[in-house]
Amino acid sequence: MSLQSDRNEGVMAFMPFYFERFCWTTRGWPTDARWAYLILLCEQYTTGHLPADPKMLDRLSPGTAEHWSVIEPKIPLCQDGLRRNQRCSEHREKSLEIAKGRREAARAAAAARYGRNADALPTHASRMPDASVTQSCGMPSGSGSGSGTGSEGGSAERSESDTLNGSAVEPVSFQSETDQIRTKRKPMPPSALERLWSLFPRKVGKAKALALLERAIRDYAEEWELDGLDDAVEVMRERIDAMAKQYRTTEAKFIPHPATWLGQGRYLDPMPEETR
Repeated sequence: MSLQSDRNEGVMAFMPFYFERFCWTTRGWPTDARWAYLILLCEQYTTGHLPADPKMLDRLSPGTAEHWSVIEPKIPLCQDGLRRNQRCSEHREKSLEIAKGRREAARAAAAARYGRNADALPTHASRMPDASVTQSCGMPSGSGSGSGTGSEGGSAERSESDTLNGSAVEPVSFQSETDQIRTKRKPMPPSALERLWSLFPRKVGKAKALALLERAIRDYAEEWELDGLDDAVEVMRERIDAMAKQYRTTEAKFIPHPATWLGQGRYLDPMPEETR
């Protein structure tokens, strides 16, 4: 059993999943309960909502009914009579906005490159032999009156199941690559790196550390598809600050060099509980 989305919103950019946060908020749960809750989060991220009836939820994710006492507070009942996890909804909305912006930016870039109307540009779907699949991908079919959130016409006729089973093809397939290149090339303000450098408890090897710091920020922004470098800088600031607190009572010679800490990717390690 699967739910249909309450509105056709196109293909989302990504589904972020923070393992540390998930493990922390479900610590002490039985394994079956954790798995059932995770599947429900995936269902909500796909459709935007979950049914109110625990029996229906158990059909979506077996084991939910058995562990309903711990799962229910995580997916409270909303005013519209459906259940939602608030943080999951926030991430979903952000992902949809990013996907919409990418579609619009990519189509505008393609129009500028080829000197043609963006709506008339061919997409990968237009070269597919199956006409029904082409129409399900949101290709203009004469009316072009789609009401989806994407910029391409006809997206309202694309079903959520088409998106999930892989038959729907996102128009302009190079969108994410374009955004990644733009993020990589965006200049990193020296002042941002200097502020991060000032947080390290042991300040040695500055030149190498700054180079590794910039590369780590760009890699983090690309991997998590963050909205520009500012978000990645903020995440790195939190990680460095947590590391500094961890070593605040440690003798200087036992504190890792910034370049060592960055080079080993230790900014990706779970933060100690006392620094949260």
